[in-house]
Amino acid sequence: MTRSGHDALRLAPAFVLAAACAACAASSGADAPESPLVIDPTTFAVVPAGRSSTRVSRGVGGLQGPRIALLSPGHDAVYRAGEPMVLHAELLPAADGAVPDMETLSVRVRQGRRGKDVTGMVKPYVTGTALRVPVDFSGHAGEFRFEMDVMDDQGRMSGAEFRVTFKLEFRNTLRLDGET
Repeated sequence: MTRSGHDALRLAPAFVLAAACAACAASSGADAPESPLVIDPTTFAVVPAGRSSTRVSRGVGGLQGPRIALLSPGHDAVYRAGEPMVLHAELLPAADGAVPDMETLSVRVRQGRRGKDVTGMVKPYVTGTALRVPVDFSGHAGEFRFEMDVMDDQGRMSGAEFRVTFKLEFRNTLRLDGET
């Protein structure tokens, strides 16, 4: 065999390994799905009372758990019914460096006393310690509350809650003076 033949045989396993690594990265969910997460409030069930105000990073024994940085939407954001929304959050290490355990991530959506755990639906949109979820409420109007909880690798829990309002938009208005 010639020298170039030996070099080709030596490089072949490297190419196979590189191709396998690329295929593994592509199938590991590195890219979040493009389709939006459809949330239909008509499927919500009555759930126990939840948090009544925003709370972020409550810890056990006064120690702070992972930090949840909500990048979008802002708290108390208002959208037109049917307008797309992107839930974008990063889960950051605790002050002492303890990392978030993404297997413990829990996400719920509530409207009044009714709600739904959407954790399983959100998992495909998680990349590392961040989630970016395009959400579609299918034209439903009302105030929705998102609740997110996660633990760090030391067992300390943190949570965040925010509200989003979807309003119906009326294009025609009725004026009392007889003009439209």
